[in-house]
Amino acid sequence: MKKSLLLAGLIAMGLGASAQTPFAYGISGERAGDFLGVEYALNAGAQNVELQLVNVQTKEVVATEPLGGATNGKHEASMSLEGLADGVYTLQIAVYGEALTEPKQVFSDFGTGQAHQFWSPYGIACDNNPLSPNFGRVLCNESQTSVPASYFAGGKVGLFEYTPAGEFVAYHNPLEIRTDFCPDGSTRAFNFKKIRISKDGRIFVGVDNCVDNPVYELSSDLQTWTPLFEGTLDAETGYINDAEGKFIAGPSAAFDIAGEGENLKLVNLACKGGQVFAYGNFTTHTYDLGTATSVSTPVGDMDEVIPLSMQYTISAQSVSLAMDQDGKGIWYAQYRGTPTEAQPAIKHVSLNADGEWEEDYSDVTTVVRGGGIAWNKDYTMLAIPKGNNLLGVYEVTEGEAGPVLNEIHSLSVSSIRGFNDIAWDYANNIYACDNGKEVLQQIQLPNVKASNSMVKENEVEPVVTPTDITFEVKATAVKDLNTEVAKTVKYIENGQVVIEKAGVKYNVAGQVIK
Repeated sequence: MKKSLLLAGLIAMGLGASAQTPFAYGISGERAGDFLGVEYALNAGAQNVELQLVNVQTKEVVATEPLGGATNGKHEASMSLEGLADGVYTLQIAVYGEALTEPKQVFSDFGTGQAHQFWSPYGIACDNNPLSPNFGRVLCNESQTSVPASYFAGGKVGLFEYTPAGEFVAYHNPLEIRTDFCPDGSTRAFNFKKIRISKDGRIFVGVDNCVDNPVYELSSDLQTWTPLFEGTLDAETGYINDAEGKFIAGPSAAFDIAGEGENLKLVNLACKGGQVFAYGNFTTHTYDLGTATSVSTPVGDMDEVIPLSMQYTISAQSVSLAMDQDGKGIWYAQYRGTPTEAQPAIKHVSLNADGEWEEDYSDVTTVVRGGGIAWNKDYTMLAIPKGNNLLGVYEVTEGEAGPVLNEIHSLSVSSIRGFNDIAWDYANNIYACDNGKEVLQQIQLPNVKASNSMVKENEVEPVVTPTDITFEVKATAVKDLNTEVAKTVKYIENGQVVIEKAGVKYNVAGQVIK
């Protein structure tokens, strides 16, 4: 039987403000004369916020406007554009958080006072594309129909949407709650498993039952869910097959993506018959998805990740995949109370020179509680659970025989026992969901630590958000790229050439005449 969360106990422990490294999102800007007006929001309080203008050609910061400390929420600011040399400029916002030597954690209320209690959360993702209209958005899945009506999920299976500041936005499930799952019974079917968002903002959700498509692509407003795999669904296995019965894809116990645009790749750990306990029921295949919105071609021999097929995985519940940045390597993790060679905790496989997958890393001792594993947005840190209430953060280097995990942080997280899925946001805050303590959790990493190779000693690096706010500066005036050039008048005044444009006087060097 599933455990229950003592909400009163959590309240008694004190649910504090959100623990996050701050960053700017929801940024917009408009020029008014020689000033740039800016609106932005912060996911958490900041020690300092700085507007920065970047020369598009040289990539250098050429002007700054310090704004001081700021709370989370929406803000307005402006900066002068006077004195800029000719060129094209873009705006970015640098945000400085407080110096931390220890991790911070917050229970699932995100500081709102309402516990966001989940029954079986197995998927979580963040939109880390700063040019996306949904930049910073957090998505979490509720997986099983047995969720109690008294929980935050309210008896609903589906997708829960949050702002970067942890504010609940909406619940989504166009597929509706299902009751007719796989032949082994509905109680062990997982309607929704992993969620993944590509670098260019494509949203995918995996499903592990015998009724729905294994993977859906979601519209940006989360209202339209389009099946990724096209073919005939076999109600006994949940497989999607072509007209000749050849395998295309199976119910998704776990999947992951890497790349973007034409280079987007997907790997799927398929579970025959939904949640069935048997090695022979799990196969793993890769798909060169690219810009395609559907897959109808049967998988080929070279598409199967042989080391991760028909072995190791025995349960569709607590298992995850994490593709390397180039899509040529895959990390595999599953939760087993006592890992063995037959049921290992962690594996890594890579493509060899012949285009075949081979194992080059194995761990049969670490207890990957919850079965989660995830890269951060720029693939510099890998998060892996390492026991009850423990999360390891690693830098991955290449050794002679394969990848080497170098531990950066060992985090003790009292409010979460196992990590069913893990997601990193734009500022390297960690989000994790746990079906053991039934929570959605945030963790803020230390950012000042002498032994931490990822940050500078005793120095807090800002989190910089680029924008698409771009304008051009000419000797005669500052103008938006898409506006007409205002009328220019040239004449002699006080013995010097004056170039007047839009009521502003400039000398021949492009400098404003006071």
